[in-house]
Amino acid sequence: DPEVRAQLVGELTSRASDFLNARLIDAMSDETVEHFSAMLDDESTTPEQVQNFITTNVPNKDQVIAKALAEFRLLYLGDRA
Repeated sequence: DPEVRAQLVGELTSRASDFLNARLIDAMSDETVEHFSAMLDDESTTPEQVQNFITTNVPNKDQVIAKALAEFRLLYLGDRA
């Protein structure tokens, strides 16, 4: 059923995003997480500002993302992917 498939894809995408965000936050120092949290609480913060903050404050961002996506793939898709 295409509707069920779309719902499952949406849920999986949301979980992947949450998983990735958690790993990026784990890669930040406690002080940086405090600044990031305050930034996210500010309703005027744009997605571009969030992206710039992550790029600036997670120097190994690409490695963190690659590792997180590989980890997510194993957790949710197993060896079938």
